[in-house]
Amino acid sequence: MEFLIGKERVERLKRPNGVVTDTAGNVFVADSESHVVFVFDLEKNTLRFIGLGRLNAPTSIAVNNKLGIVYVSDSRLDKVFGFDKNTDDVRLTIGGPSEFKNPSGLVYDEQTERLYVADTQNHSVKAFDQTGHLLFSIGKRGIEDGEFNFPAALALDKNGRLYVVDAFNFRVQIFGRDGNFISKFGKLGDSSGYFSRPQGIGVDSDGNIYVVDTAFNNFQIFNNTGQLLLWVGNAGRKPGEFYLPTGLYVDKDDKIYVSDTFNRRVQVFQYLKEQK
Repeated sequence: MEFLIGKERVERLKRPNGVVTDTAGNVFVADSESHVVFVFDLEKNTLRFIGLGRLNAPTSIAVNNKLGIVYVSDSRLDKVFGFDKNTDDVRLTIGGPSEFKNPSGLVYDEQTERLYVADTQNHSVKAFDQTGHLLFSIGKRGIEDGEFNFPAALALDKNGRLYVVDAFNFRVQIFGRDGNFISKFGKLGDSSGYFSRPQGIGVDSDGNIYVVDTAFNNFQIFNNTGQLLLWVGNAGRKPGEFYLPTGLYVDKDDKIYVSDTFNRRVQVFQYLKEQK
Protein backbone atom coordinates (compact mmCIF):
# COMPACT_ATOMS: atom_id res chain seq x y z
CA MET A 1 0.00 0.00 0.00
CA GLU A 2 2.86 2.40 0.81
CA PHE A 3 4.33 1.65 -2.63
CA LEU A 4 1.01 2.63 -4.22
CA ILE A 5 0.08 5.76 -2.27
CA GLY A 6 3.27 6.80 -0.51
CA LYS A 7 3.88 7.29 3.16
CA GLU A 8 1.12 8.79 5.25
CA ARG A 9 1.79 12.46 5.94
CA VAL A 10 1.48 13.28 9.62
CA GLU A 11 1.54 16.88 10.77
CA ARG A 12 2.43 17.63 14.37
CA LEU A 13 2.99 20.77 16.34
CA LYS A 14 6.70 21.23 16.95
CA ARG A 15 7.05 24.50 18.81
CA PRO A 16 3.65 26.15 19.32
CA ASN A 17 3.75 29.73 20.55
CA GLY A 18 0.88 32.13 19.92
CA VAL A 19 -2.67 30.81 19.95
CA VAL A 20 -5.99 32.51 19.15
CA THR A 21 -9.51 31.65 17.93
CA ASP A 22 -11.93 33.37 15.58
CA THR A 23 -15.71 33.78 15.75
CA ALA A 24 -16.16 30.76 13.46
CA GLY A 25 -14.50 28.49 16.01
CA ASN A 26 -11.17 27.97 14.24
CA VAL A 27 -8.08 27.66 16.44
CA PHE A 28 -4.92 29.27 15.05
CA VAL A 29 -1.53 28.20 16.42
CA ALA A 30 1.77 29.82 15.42
CA ASP A 31 4.50 27.20 15.23
CA SER A 32 7.91 28.86 15.10
CA GLU A 33 9.78 25.64 14.31
CA SER A 34 7.43 24.53 11.54
CA HIS A 35 7.45 28.12 10.10
CA VAL A 36 3.68 28.07 9.66
CA VAL A 37 0.34 28.72 11.35
CA PHE A 38 -1.78 25.64 12.04
CA VAL A 39 -5.54 26.19 11.59
CA PHE A 40 -7.72 23.65 13.40
CA ASP A 41 -11.40 23.62 12.42
CA LEU A 42 -12.87 21.81 15.42
CA GLU A 43 -16.36 21.56 13.93
CA LYS A 44 -15.26 19.99 10.65
CA ASN A 45 -12.33 18.18 12.29
CA THR A 46 -9.94 19.45 9.62
CA LEU A 47 -6.45 20.94 9.59
CA ARG A 48 -5.00 23.47 7.16
CA PHE A 49 -2.12 25.96 7.17
CA ILE A 50 -1.46 29.66 6.74
CA GLY A 51 1.83 31.19 5.64
CA LEU A 52 3.48 28.06 4.31
CA GLY A 53 6.77 29.05 2.64
CA ARG A 54 6.42 32.71 3.64
CA LEU A 55 6.99 32.69 7.40
CA ASN A 56 10.26 32.17 9.22
CA ALA A 57 9.52 32.40 12.94
CA PRO A 58 5.79 33.05 13.50
CA THR A 59 5.35 34.06 17.12
CA SER A 60 1.95 35.57 17.84
CA ILE A 61 -1.45 35.82 16.15
CA ALA A 62 -4.47 38.13 16.16
CA VAL A 63 -7.67 37.95 14.13
CA ASN A 64 -9.71 40.68 12.41
CA ASN A 65 -13.05 38.87 12.20
CA LYS A 66 -14.76 41.61 10.21
CA LEU A 67 -12.25 41.55 7.34
CA GLY A 68 -11.24 37.90 7.73
CA ILE A 69 -7.57 38.75 8.27
CA VAL A 70 -5.17 36.74 10.42
CA TYR A 71 -2.24 38.86 11.62
CA VAL A 72 1.01 36.99 12.30
CA SER A 73 4.16 38.46 13.83
CA ASP A 74 7.43 37.03 12.53
CA SER A 75 10.24 37.66 15.01
CA ARG A 76 13.03 36.83 12.54
CA LEU A 77 11.70 38.71 9.53
CA ASP A 78 10.76 41.68 11.78
CA LYS A 79 7.37 41.93 10.08
CA VAL A 80 3.69 41.48 10.76
CA PHE A 81 1.77 39.77 7.96
CA GLY A 82 -1.96 39.98 7.39
CA PHE A 83 -3.21 36.80 5.71
CA ASP A 84 -6.65 36.20 4.28
CA LYS A 85 -7.87 33.46 6.61
CA ASN A 86 -9.72 31.64 3.81
CA THR A 87 -7.40 31.97 0.81
CA ASP A 88 -4.02 32.34 2.59
CA ASP A 89 -3.23 35.36 0.38
CA VAL A 90 -1.12 38.14 1.93
CA ARG A 91 -3.45 41.11 2.32
CA LEU A 92 -1.10 43.33 4.33
CA THR A 93 2.52 43.58 5.40
CA ILE A 94 3.62 45.88 8.21
CA GLY A 95 7.17 46.79 9.12
CA GLY A 96 10.55 45.29 8.52
CA PRO A 97 13.88 45.88 10.26
CA SER A 98 13.42 49.67 10.06
CA GLU A 99 10.07 49.43 11.91
CA PHE A 100 10.37 46.43 14.22
CA LYS A 101 13.03 44.61 16.15
CA ASN A 102 11.80 41.15 17.18
CA PRO A 103 8.03 41.82 17.18
CA SER A 104 6.10 39.37 19.33
CA GLY A 105 2.69 39.86 20.98
CA LEU A 106 -0.33 40.93 18.93
CA VAL A 107 -3.90 41.85 19.77
CA TYR A 108 -6.63 43.34 17.58
CA ASP A 109 -9.33 45.72 18.87
CA GLU A 110 -12.53 45.11 16.91
CA GLN A 111 -14.15 48.31 18.22
CA THR A 112 -11.43 50.80 17.29
CA GLU A 113 -10.10 48.64 14.40
CA ARG A 114 -6.57 48.90 15.75
CA LEU A 115 -3.81 46.33 15.78
CA TYR A 116 -1.39 46.50 18.72
CA VAL A 117 2.11 45.05 18.29
CA ALA A 118 4.69 44.39 21.01
CA ASP A 119 7.94 45.62 19.42
CA THR A 120 10.01 43.65 21.88
CA GLN A 121 13.61 44.73 21.34
CA ASN A 122 12.58 48.33 20.67
CA HIS A 123 10.86 48.21 24.09
CA SER A 124 7.57 49.66 22.91
CA VAL A 125 4.02 48.78 21.91
CA LYS A 126 2.77 50.20 18.60
CA ALA A 127 -0.78 50.75 17.38
CA PHE A 128 -1.69 50.51 13.67
CA ASP A 129 -4.90 51.09 11.73
CA GLN A 130 -6.33 48.53 9.29
CA THR A 131 -4.14 49.81 6.44
CA GLY A 132 -0.94 49.32 8.44
CA HIS A 133 -0.48 53.02 9.18
CA LEU A 134 1.23 53.73 12.52
CA LEU A 135 -1.12 55.62 14.83
CA PHE A 136 1.01 55.92 17.96
CA SER A 137 3.67 54.20 20.05
CA ILE A 138 3.67 53.48 23.77
CA GLY A 139 6.78 53.41 25.91
CA LYS A 140 10.54 53.27 25.79
CA ARG A 141 13.13 51.24 27.66
CA GLY A 142 13.00 51.76 31.39
CA ILE A 143 11.48 50.75 34.70
CA GLU A 144 9.05 53.60 35.29
CA ASP A 145 5.31 53.46 34.67
CA GLY A 146 4.66 53.21 30.94
CA GLU A 147 8.22 52.07 30.20
CA PHE A 148 9.22 48.55 29.18
CA ASN A 149 12.00 46.02 29.33
CA PHE A 150 11.25 43.56 26.52
CA PRO A 151 7.44 43.69 26.28
CA ALA A 152 6.05 40.34 25.16
CA ALA A 153 2.39 39.28 25.08
CA LEU A 154 -0.68 41.52 24.76
CA ALA A 155 -4.37 41.20 25.61
CA LEU A 156 -7.51 43.34 25.69
CA ASP A 157 -10.45 43.17 28.08
CA LYS A 158 -14.08 43.81 27.17
CA ASN A 159 -13.69 47.49 28.08
CA GLY A 160 -10.76 47.99 25.72
CA ARG A 161 -8.00 48.14 28.32
CA LEU A 162 -4.66 46.94 26.97
CA TYR A 163 -2.61 44.47 29.05
CA VAL A 164 1.13 44.20 28.37
CA VAL A 165 3.46 41.54 29.74
CA ASP A 166 6.54 43.62 30.57
CA ALA A 167 8.72 40.52 30.62
CA PHE A 168 12.04 41.61 32.11
CA ASN A 169 10.46 44.12 34.45
CA PHE A 170 8.53 41.05 35.69
CA ARG A 171 5.15 42.76 35.69
CA VAL A 172 1.94 43.41 33.81
CA GLN A 173 1.12 46.98 32.81
CA ILE A 174 -2.40 48.11 31.93
CA PHE A 175 -3.19 50.97 29.54
CA GLY A 176 -6.21 52.70 28.09
CA ARG A 177 -7.03 52.30 24.40
CA ASP A 178 -4.99 55.39 23.49
CA GLY A 179 -1.92 54.36 25.45
CA ASN A 180 -2.47 56.16 28.75
CA PHE A 181 -1.01 54.27 31.71
CA ILE A 182 -3.60 52.96 34.20
CA SER A 183 -1.94 50.52 36.60
CA LYS A 184 0.54 47.68 37.04
CA PHE A 185 1.13 44.60 39.15
CA GLY A 186 3.78 41.92 39.67
CA LYS A 187 7.45 41.67 40.55
CA LEU A 188 10.31 39.18 40.38
CA GLY A 189 10.08 36.18 42.67
CA ASP A 190 10.10 32.39 42.83
CA SER A 191 6.74 31.72 44.45
CA SER A 192 3.06 32.06 43.58
CA GLY A 193 1.94 35.61 42.87
CA TYR A 194 5.36 36.62 41.55
CA PHE A 195 6.86 36.30 38.07
CA SER A 196 10.01 34.65 36.79
CA ARG A 197 9.50 34.33 33.00
CA PRO A 198 6.05 35.78 32.25
CA GLN A 199 4.79 35.17 28.73
CA GLY A 200 1.21 34.74 27.45
CA ILE A 201 -1.71 36.72 28.83
CA GLY A 202 -5.49 36.80 28.56
CA VAL A 203 -8.53 38.28 30.31
CA ASP A 204 -11.86 36.56 30.91
CA SER A 205 -15.36 38.06 30.89
CA ASP A 206 -15.20 38.80 34.62
CA GLY A 207 -11.93 40.72 34.28
CA ASN A 208 -9.70 38.01 35.74
CA ILE A 209 -6.19 38.11 34.29
CA TYR A 210 -4.33 34.95 33.25
CA VAL A 211 -0.53 35.01 32.89
CA VAL A 212 1.63 32.11 31.72
CA ASP A 213 4.97 31.78 33.48
CA THR A 214 7.36 29.64 31.48
CA ALA A 215 9.75 29.06 34.38
CA PHE A 216 6.96 27.98 36.75
CA ASN A 217 5.34 25.71 34.13
CA ASN A 218 1.92 27.11 34.99
CA PHE A 219 -0.45 29.98 34.51
CA GLN A 220 -1.50 32.26 37.34
CA ILE A 221 -4.88 33.96 37.68
CA PHE A 222 -5.18 37.44 39.17
CA ASN A 223 -8.16 39.70 39.84
CA ASN A 224 -8.34 43.14 38.27
CA THR A 225 -6.29 44.66 41.10
CA GLY A 226 -3.46 42.18 40.63
CA GLN A 227 -4.27 39.95 43.60
CA LEU A 228 -3.45 36.28 43.05
CA LEU A 229 -6.56 34.08 42.94
CA LEU A 230 -5.24 30.73 41.74
CA TRP A 231 -2.46 29.02 39.84
CA VAL A 232 -2.91 26.09 37.49
CA GLY A 233 -0.33 23.48 36.48
CA ASN A 234 3.15 22.23 37.23
CA ALA A 235 5.97 20.59 35.29
CA GLY A 236 5.02 17.38 33.52
CA ARG A 237 3.42 15.75 30.51
CA LYS A 238 0.01 14.74 31.89
CA PRO A 239 -3.17 16.75 31.20
CA GLY A 240 -2.99 19.99 33.18
CA GLU A 241 0.81 19.83 33.36
CA PHE A 242 3.20 21.89 31.25
CA TYR A 243 6.69 21.92 29.81
CA LEU A 244 7.81 25.51 29.14
CA PRO A 245 4.42 26.97 28.07
CA THR A 246 4.39 30.31 26.24
CA GLY A 247 1.12 31.50 24.67
CA LEU A 248 -2.33 32.00 26.18
CA TYR A 249 -5.67 33.19 24.85
CA VAL A 250 -9.12 33.52 26.44
CA ASP A 251 -12.02 33.36 23.98
CA LYS A 252 -15.52 34.88 24.19
CA ASP A 253 -16.83 31.74 25.92
CA ASP A 254 -14.11 31.92 28.59
CA LYS A 255 -12.19 28.95 27.23
CA ILE A 256 -8.49 29.30 28.06
CA TYR A 257 -6.07 28.08 25.37
CA VAL A 258 -2.47 27.51 26.49
CA SER A 259 0.35 26.62 24.10
CA ASP A 260 2.26 23.95 26.01
CA THR A 261 5.34 24.57 23.91
CA PHE A 262 7.79 21.80 24.68
CA ASN A 263 5.03 19.24 25.11
CA ARG A 264 4.13 20.21 21.52
CA ARG A 265 0.44 20.71 22.19
CA VAL A 266 -2.28 23.19 23.11
CA GLN A 267 -4.29 22.57 26.25
CA VAL A 268 -7.78 24.02 26.71
CA PHE A 269 -9.40 24.91 30.05
CA GLN A 270 -12.81 26.34 30.91
CA TYR A 271 -13.42 29.19 33.35
CA LEU A 272 -16.56 28.49 35.37
CA LYS A 273 -18.35 31.50 36.77
CA GLU A 274 -19.55 31.47 40.36
CA GLN A 275 -23.19 30.53 40.76
CA LYS A 276 -25.14 33.44 42.27
